[in-house]
Amino acid sequence: MLDDANETSYSLQDQANINAVWASLIVEECSRLGIVYFCVAPGSRSSPLAIAASTHPLTTCISCFDERSLAFHAVGYSKGSHKPAVIITSSGTAVSNLLPAVVEASQDFVPLLLLTADRPPELLDAGANQAINQVNHFGSFVRFTFSLPAPTDNIPARMVLTTIDSAVHWATSLPFGPVHINCPFREPLDDSSDNWMLSCLKGLNIWMSGAEPFTKYIQLQNYLACKAGACVPMAEVLEIIKGTDTGLLLLGAIHTEDEIWAALLLAKHLNWPVVADILSGLRLRKLLPSLPEIEENVLFVDHLDHALLSEGVRGWIHFDVIVQIGSRITSKRVSQMVEDCFPCTYILVDNHPCRHDPSHFVTHRVQCSIRQFVDSLMQSQFSHRSNKWCFYLRVLNTMVAWDISFQINAEYSITEPHVAHVITGALSAESALFVGNSMIIRDADMYGRSCKTHAQSIAHMMLDSELPCLSIRVAGNRGASGIDGLLSTAIGFAVGCNKQVLCLVGDVSMLHDTNGLAILTQRVSRKPMRILVINNHGGAIFSLLPFADKTDPQILDRYFYTSHTISIQKLCEAHSVRHLPVKTKVELQEALLKFEHEKTDCVIEVESCIGANSTFHSTLRKSAQQAADHALSILSRLPVGVSISDGLFLYKIHKMNFSLYRIQLCAPPTSSSADHHHNEFHREGYILSVYLEDGSVGYGEVAPLEIHKENLVDVEEQLLFLLHIIKGIKIDVSLPTLKGSFTSWIWSNLGIMECSIFPSVRCGLEMAILNAIAVSQGSSFISMLQPQMINEEIYEKSSVKICALVDSNGTPNEVAYIASSLVEEGFTAIKLKIPFKMLQLYAKYEMRSVHVLNSVWMPTENGPMKKLSSLVFV
Repeated sequence: MLDDANETSYSLQDQANINAVWASLIVEECSRLGIVYFCVAPGSRSSPLAIAASTHPLTTCISCFDERSLAFHAVGYSKGSHKPAVIITSSGTAVSNLLPAVVEASQDFVPLLLLTADRPPELLDAGANQAINQVNHFGSFVRFTFSLPAPTDNIPARMVLTTIDSAVHWATSLPFGPVHINCPFREPLDDSSDNWMLSCLKGLNIWMSGAEPFTKYIQLQNYLACKAGACVPMAEVLEIIKGTDTGLLLLGAIHTEDEIWAALLLAKHLNWPVVADILSGLRLRKLLPSLPEIEENVLFVDHLDHALLSEGVRGWIHFDVIVQIGSRITSKRVSQMVEDCFPCTYILVDNHPCRHDPSHFVTHRVQCSIRQFVDSLMQSQFSHRSNKWCFYLRVLNTMVAWDISFQINAEYSITEPHVAHVITGALSAESALFVGNSMIIRDADMYGRSCKTHAQSIAHMMLDSELPCLSIRVAGNRGASGIDGLLSTAIGFAVGCNKQVLCLVGDVSMLHDTNGLAILTQRVSRKPMRILVINNHGGAIFSLLPFADKTDPQILDRYFYTSHTISIQKLCEAHSVRHLPVKTKVELQEALLKFEHEKTDCVIEVESCIGANSTFHSTLRKSAQQAADHALSILSRLPVGVSISDGLFLYKIHKMNFSLYRIQLCAPPTSSSADHHHNEFHREGYILSVYLEDGSVGYGEVAPLEIHKENLVDVEEQLLFLLHIIKGIKIDVSLPTLKGSFTSWIWSNLGIMECSIFPSVRCGLEMAILNAIAVSQGSSFISMLQPQMINEEIYEKSSVKICALVDSNGTPNEVAYIASSLVEEGFTAIKLKIPFKMLQLYAKYEMRSVHVLNSVWMPTENGPMKKLSSLVFV
């Protein structure tokens, strides 16, 4: 470094003119302050700065013809590296084009150094070309602004150094943000010789012979006292946290990996439920499949947003103390829930002094780093008195999470929520995610999920730290939350964080920043990127707003959706960027895996549709609301005063019995594969009885079918085996709410692979267990599974619902006659068997059958007929 400094001293004295001297001083001082990434826009007036930056041995320079995209790129670099980037522009509107990025940097506390070239004073307000007032050009959006005089040897050159030092100090002191130095230059702007006096370098001998900045700013941080009680305000916060029964840890945007780890340590230490925003780094997590119980150390309530769609949940949930780490929460429903908890104690922790309190209910504002706050709390012990509260939240979150996952996976076509749901699987420990704004970040926040990892290095890291998961660094532009400059910001973020970045943006955001593709092709000092564009050909978020259903479609399409037919593929081709179209779920998975290990950038385009997207979001919301209502209904039936000190298991199996039954049939069963040469037919099976320790009994039927690979002998042997191992097994109260969770329950409690149990045995076992739980809760089997869909007054409790099966052979009138006869016999449900091919070939004919059936079952003038509870077509 000393050699580089000596080289600097020689180059200063050898500069052709005073402009070059000052420009060299500016770039060298930035380098000594650790600022070496320069974003240089083309221009004549800024030539001295551009040449100095591009020829310095320690700097990295990148250029772009669009100052707006270039400035956002600088914002991304600073977000990724936590160091200021330098932006160099020419004069005039080139400076004005920096404003959107400056606003984002200011609002999100991102340090930047703006060096804007300018005309000298004598050319201002004189009609000179490209000369505007650039002094205080960015107003209150910069932390510091200073307009240098035009370079002259009449002023000590060290004034330039102290100006840079002061500006960088402002940029990197709380609250971080952009700073602006206006740099007027007279001609010559090139390396033409113009005599200057070496005397202006007086006093710089020590600086030129060393490698340190001219002025060192020393900040004595007022660290929080590490001992409880040493700081009176902090002692008050500790006492509040210790005294609460229902606390919530709310994680907002967290920017560094050290702070993410600190937040995770705090979550484990407090043992409070945790709601993690998508930008916290803990919303998308890597888990160990071999140790699923590790995550139980921290209760992540990832789907509180959709659980709050339930009116019952909104009325039930309340927190006494809320501790928010980091500013800004993406979810509006979570923010509304927090507001509904008021009055409560609300503690906001962030290192900046600004008021991030739009609802005006923060009671304690702690200004410090997350690490400092966590250090102060880690020395105190907190009692865990809200086990039941946490248990309820765990059941609620698990049910909603399962339902969301089921709906997304059950949808055959690729959807925008599906992209958000699977994106974690495409991220490794060496990856990071940049999320765009509008619908993109909301989907990621609502439908993103944790993902299992098999990486051995990650496993060792997690086990050594005794932490439940590995975080994934996530960034976005949430300072002003605009959709401009997102692609350029993501590319800068990739340079700054030195990770493989997956960028997730929408098509309109992409069109706002197509010049970012020009920056992408330069590939300066970064790893390859994957850019995933969801293209619904417009602004889909407006279709989800309340006014969408009340507004003329043409007005929506033109003034809100701004629909377009622009080809993203051709835009990529114009910039020589690889493009891959995706139209199915399989294609998306293959594309993400393919480019994860390749060393080239690529744009993956997912086709979507505004109408279909709106409809599917509505389906997800309704289904999640029902799931939340269902979970709350199950929880409300728990015995009063029940203790859950034994974990989440509220039921215990005392024993299990089974007995054989044999029923004579009038006709051979449809599942029989044997020739029927006799007149008697029977159905054989077992009635399974499961007894809980509280005396409740549930029954299930085990009835093997002939066409399956099971028989009574094999089934009996498996039941005898289950009789011995099922005694004393505990049952999670949430088991009936989780639908497919029996698979994991059978494996984790009985040690049996689900596929090794005969279908009839599993059916009977599940039925018996669920019936036993229903009896214990004083409920019925059906109302426990779907309480929101059952009207108990429809049937008498003693009635038995029987379903009839009708073949589709015959004319529609003949089928209708058979169905009406079955209704008269007492059947309350009919299953009409229709071959799939027949439905395709004779759709009109079959619809006529349905019409005739409906006409038979509808009430007539002579009096209503018996009403069917359901009609099923198979």
